[in-house]
Amino acid sequence: MKNTHHEMRSKFLTLENHFLNTFYSGLYLSAADFIRIGKDNGVALAMHSREMLIKELLNESDQKGTLMGVVAGLNRLIDERIATYARWGAAYPLARKPLAKLSQKATSTKSLLARDVRGNPYE
Repeated sequence: MKNTHHEMRSKFLTLENHFLNTFYSGLYLSAADFIRIGKDNGVALAMHSREMLIKELLNESDQKGTLMGVVAGLNRLIDERIATYARWGAAYPLARKPLAKLSQKATSTKSLLARDVRGNPYE
């Protein structure tokens, strides 16, 4: 008989994986970024791996009802990074094309964030 262990899956699994992979998100969010956003929204996070921090941040804020504040904080951070990419693209013309691609990915990350937080209406 097969012993199966079922771990509780996060409802934000896709979003967590997306934020952790710079290739897809176009962003690198540090542990300090996650901790600061958590602190601003009443979610105390201890220093862990980035993977654990994003998981705790999203799930605990969802339980506490502060998820929209966390999403707003993440959106502000993404907007800051997009503005930085634009500034760097203007200052370094040879890097403009790769930075534009990162900007596009970061904008897509904002859309994914909004869609995942809204949830599936059919569940």
